[in-house]
Amino acid sequence: MNAFEALLSLPDAEKKTRGVEHTPREIAQQPSTWAKAAELLQSRKRELGEFLASSGLTGSKKAELILTGAGSSEFVGNAVAPGLRKRLKRSVVSVSTTNFVTHPSLFVPGLDYVVLSFARSGNSPESMATYDLVKKVSPQTKQIAITCNKEGALARAAKKDSGSYYIELPEETNDRSLVMTSSFTTMAFTAAGLGLLDKPDELTKTAFALSSAGEHIIKEYGTVLQKFADAPFNRACFLGSGTLNGAMQECHLKLQEMTEGRVAAMFNSFTGLRHGPQVFVNKECAVIAALSSDAYVRKYELDMLRELKAKKQGSATLVICDRATAEIRDLATDVIELFPGGNAVDDDFRVMTDVMVGQILGTFTCLRCGLKPDNPSVSGTINRVVQGVTIYEYKK
Repeated sequence: MNAFEALLSLPDAEKKTRGVEHTPREIAQQPSTWAKAAELLQSRKRELGEFLASSGLTGSKKAELILTGAGSSEFVGNAVAPGLRKRLKRSVVSVSTTNFVTHPSLFVPGLDYVVLSFARSGNSPESMATYDLVKKVSPQTKQIAITCNKEGALARAAKKDSGSYYIELPEETNDRSLVMTSSFTTMAFTAAGLGLLDKPDELTKTAFALSSAGEHIIKEYGTVLQKFADAPFNRACFLGSGTLNGAMQECHLKLQEMTEGRVAAMFNSFTGLRHGPQVFVNKECAVIAALSSDAYVRKYELDMLRELKAKKQGSATLVICDRATAEIRDLATDVIELFPGGNAVDDDFRVMTDVMVGQILGTFTCLRCGLKPDNPSVSGTINRVVQGVTIYEYKK
């Protein structure tokens, strides 16, 4: 039994005392929730396909897809946008609800849009404000809501609106922990899966491969991630390219949330790091690098890792990759191989697995800091559902 499996096996009373009743379990359930999301998409293939066609995301009509959410829900959009752009062959942009409520004049008159909202609870002030503002400033715009809470305000609104399509994820994805884990990755898989509705066999195959990789992470790397987290770093730099840049954005937030800011974190692309942010990587900074499975992209990424090693930057380097080469092992302190047997999924779907690594790393770093993963914000600075937001009336 490795260190993460040991957390899952603790007696209930000890889980409660240590604040690990929910977070480890919600991380561990993700392989099954991804499979359930694939089944959900398959079961709704016809009606969902008709909605996408009528709204302009497939077929002859062309609409721009706007992905929106706040915090981790925004990062879902940032992570899946590149893959959806490629598969739907449409303009796909990610705009946070926190930006939309302050600048609802986003829409250009005369263009067709579809707005897809991500929300765990669906009760954050910006979620409903954005949904309502879209109806106000662009009444003809179709909307899709993907949520984990069937009782949330966003779910209730979308279900009764003929111009919207509501996707309710499995009940267990409505994480009870303060931090988003299974909610994030299952929303990400569901959204990314919209690009594979016309390829059901590929969708099922991808879900199976991801679930197998997720189980592999739990079984093989629990202790590796605990030992990496226990090293005395006080800042962390997360690196990823393309879709994996969005995944690392979520990982950097997980680490900051789960350590209550005691470990400062940043994210960037490998190539972008050189343009100033590289100064962040000092001797007390851990580097977490998600390497692309694309050989062309990886050339740029390995260049950066070589440079960091040559300049002796970073206290330790954790590499996440499909399969490790001798050079990758030489450049890394530890390596997480997602698909050691081959047959890696496309980077567009690596969001789920790579974020899972960040979630486990965040959990152990949280414990190292003497905090409780289920509710690490002892100061009360952050809450499960955002509070303190006043929504003002917008006049066109």
